[in-house]
Amino acid sequence: MERISAWSKFVTPAGLFRYGSVAGGKAPTPLEAEWLNMVQEELANFILAYLPALDANDNTQLLKAIQAFAERFPQKATTLAGYGILDAYTKAVADWLLSKKANNAITLAGYGIGDAYTKVAVDLLLAAKQTLIDNLAATKQDKNTALMAATGWRLDSATGLLEQWGSGECAPDSTTAPIDFLRPFAEVYNCFGNKITPNADDSDGNAAGARAISATQYQLFNDTQSFRATIHWRAIGKAPGF
Repeated sequence: MERISAWSKFVTPAGLFRYGSVAGGKAPTPLEAEWLNMVQEELANFILAYLPALDANDNTQLLKAIQAFAERFPQKATTLAGYGILDAYTKAVADWLLSKKANNAITLAGYGIGDAYTKVAVDLLLAAKQTLIDNLAATKQDKNTALMAATGWRLDSATGLLEQWGSGECAPDSTTAPIDFLRPFAEVYNCFGNKITPNADDSDGNAAGARAISATQYQLFNDTQSFRATIHWRAIGKAPGF
């Protein structure tokens, strides 16, 4: 490929065609047969590299050759921007891009698009699939969530099993006021507790523990007559929404 300046001296300083007139003393750039033949052969050679033959009745052969090139080398051309086509992917390129996101590629045949996808549509599809992948990953990652502390909770998001634990003080022979669970239950299966240190000299057997009074609250109780009790408690149930 070469500019017209390789065949004519009547050109602009940049080697381009120029306007002019012989009468005005500045001749226009002539249309040289050699330059026209060169352009013709450049285009024809590219078309024939990807299509079987030239067709005088088809003015879309250059476009078809570009599309055929991109389909042959999809990994090397993710868009057709380099060919002046700014809003489309070739079908092969889009299929290749989609195959990198999932085993089953999505097509746009339902939109009446044959050999090319619109770039916007493909970008939306890739974004939607990535969102689905991210959500699945997040669900898997958050299968078990917890507050691991002396007073804490653990939730199995796959089954809804909620476990909570903690400790508290209860005066001799008394019951505490209602205490809120760290997280509300939908249903409490079990709630119990034990004193940290038994008192063997107490007359009624050191009975102390915890009980659920609702799905959101519990109480500690201490039946010993002479000693204050520190009680470790645990509750198991079903979390709301499961």
